[in-house]
Formats: sequence, C-alpha cells, structure tokens
Amino acid sequence: MNLDVPRLTYQQIKQKAQNFLNTYHPSLELPVPIEEIIEFEIGLNIYPFPNLYRTHRQNGFLSSDLTTIMVDEDQYKYYIPKYRFTLAHELGHLVLHRKIYQRYTFSKIHEYIEWYKSISNWDVDMLEWQCDTFAGLILVPEETLISECKKTIGKYKKEIKKLISSNIEVWEIWSYLPNKIASVYDVNPPVVEIRIRNSRIDSKVDLIKLLEGCP
Repeated sequence: MNLDVPRLTYQQIKQKAQNFLNTYHPSLELPVPIEEIIEFEIGLNIYPFPNLYRTHRQNGFLSSDLTTIMVDEDQYKYYIPKYRFTLAHELGHLVLHRKIYQRYTFSKIHEYIEWYKSISNWDVDMLEWQCDTFAGLILVPEETLISECKKTIGKYKKEIKKLISSNIEVWEIWSYLPNKIASVYDVNPPVVEIRIRNSRIDSKVDLIKLLEGCP
C-alpha cells in the first residue's frame, strides 16, 4: 500500500519542530516536559500497553482518531528516556502525518499491526525517519545544544584533555560528549549524538580553543 507520505526535508521538519516549541514550550527549560505537553496542552491520552514491544515489537503507536498514544508499559515504568522519545516520536505522526492517519481506522493493536504491515518499506522508512528527526529536535532543542556542549566541555575538560593526549581523534570527542549531556535532556545518548551531528555543532563550537581556555 502506498501512503503518499509527504517528502519533508530535514529543514522543513526542523521548522515544524521550532513552531511546536514556540507554541508549547517557548521557555526551552530542560528537560522538555513532553508528557505534560501531550496530556495537558494537546489533550491526548497516554495509555501504557502491557507487552507491546515484547509481543508486537512496537514501542508505541498513535490511534488513527488522533486521541491516544499507546506506549509499551515497560518503557513507561522503567525506561524513562526511551519512553520520552517514543512519546515525541508518536507526537511527530500527529504533527507531520495527520492527514494520512485520518484516512484509516485503527485503535486496537491488531488493527494497527495489520495496517503497518500493509505499508511499503519505502513509506515505513520515510514515516519513521521523519518522526525520529522531529522527536530529536523537540527533545534536544538546537537553541540549547551549543551552550550545553560548551558547559560539558568545561566541566569535563580534564577527562577530555586526557583522551586527546592518548591519541583519541578530536572528532571522537563529539561521540563522548553525549554520554555526559544526555541526562540534561532526559534522553538516551544516541539521541544527543545524532542531534550534534545533524546540527553540525562541531563546526559551531571550537573544541580545542575551549580546552585551551580551560585551566
């Protein structure tokens, strides 16, 4: 089945994420309260679904009537950073793919799985990439990322200098920083690493110059 998924560019998704934050969280206080925004500002229901991932290999899904986000119950209880990303991802379907969802009917898991399996691989890849991108931009706002990177470099300057002196390439430090920054955003480190790469933070923050200025 061909869904005719809109061919959104990274910049278009970035603009939609920025518009969303301007509307629902203009303060950019961290971590972004994604659960509260979804429940109290947008008015969606969040339903923890037992064994959703274990049985169906799904982290979550948005009902086609756009009223409820189903999320794996174990994530909801025990894996908060992953749970937050799943919420933001499913929110992406609401923001980016509303018209697609409104063409179909599914609220139960077997209906959703049947629909999902009928979609072409290209459409699945496009849907998921767009929503992963949107989720990262919402949870790790670009306006905060440069300052958080600079603060983290200053805080862990001794460790970073030691890594560089042990012949670690400078570009590898940008894979090290997310492990220290992720807790600020309450996401998993790979989310921050992808955001750093997509926003080209390494070209906006002079790592060596910052370290030289650190005692």
